[in-house]
Amino acid sequence: MAYSPFYITPEELAVYQEAQEQEILTGENLTIWHKYDIEEANRFSYIFHSLVPIAIMSVVFFLFWYSLRDPLIGYVAASVLTMGYGLSYLMFGLDYRYDYIFSDKGFVMKKRRNMPKWVNSATQAVGWVGSVVCVVMVAVAGPMALAGAGGFILLSFGMLKRQPDEPTEVRVGEREDWLFADYNKKRKVIQFFFKYDRSEYQDTAHETIFRSQDRSDCYVFFKNKADLESMVNQLATEYKLDCREVADHKKLFEAKPESRLFSIPACSREYQTDEVFDLRAANTPLPEWEYLYNGEWQTESEIERSKSELMTAKE
Repeated sequence: MAYSPFYITPEELAVYQEAQEQEILTGENLTIWHKYDIEEANRFSYIFHSLVPIAIMSVVFFLFWYSLRDPLIGYVAASVLTMGYGLSYLMFGLDYRYDYIFSDKGFVMKKRRNMPKWVNSATQAVGWVGSVVCVVMVAVAGPMALAGAGGFILLSFGMLKRQPDEPTEVRVGEREDWLFADYNKKRKVIQFFFKYDRSEYQDTAHETIFRSQDRSDCYVFFKNKADLESMVNQLATEYKLDCREVADHKKLFEAKPESRLFSIPACSREYQTDEVFDLRAANTPLPEWEYLYNGEWQTESEIERSKSELMTAKE
């Protein structure tokens, strides 16, 4: 297994991943591409989701305007809704951008919301306008306005807290860590399973780190069916990977445990950021490897004990 050292910070893991990516780029059968897509069975579900809050807000604004018949409020509401339609799509309807690297040395996936940089400033501006409109509504109609416009108020103030940039998720699986893959031709996607490193801060102050040497999956999207079939053929014939076609593409996006992973262990631990160097200096051993058994993470000794207790109970 090509896991990175266990006791490291997220920043250090990023350095290891960058080195792994550069090494993978030197491999043979190198393939690099990107795709805009979403991890949903329905390719257009994000667009539908983006229309729902705006539709609700339209009804609320219409009822509010109809009850007062104030032209000024109607103009303001129409302006906010017009901007809101666009921003709702940018906030909820956009695809993710997936960048992929494949070679005989490994695999890299980078996932990032396809959000233009100017959207954050525009979203905060609309949030301010929406907040002012909410205050005006309460001043004119009284506290009862809160009952009808509660969702819009929450959205407006949420816009004010938009983060300045979209984070990028990176996953690296070196060749010896590839496990198996499922695929569907209709959706043009491979669900790729491999062992991977994870190191993340658990709090905004970056004081606690969750670290694991794990196994999981990621979705590999293709622009056309020919590219998908070519990759599946390469994985199955050249790399001897178990590749199974799934007839119903919806099953690939179901959040359910994958039984083929149960026999592959993982280990994890939380520790304080300021403990990292001390843990390394003391050559602290890794946490015990655990398997997912009967819906719980258990060590080998715990599994044997569970089996023994079950046999005893049957006798």
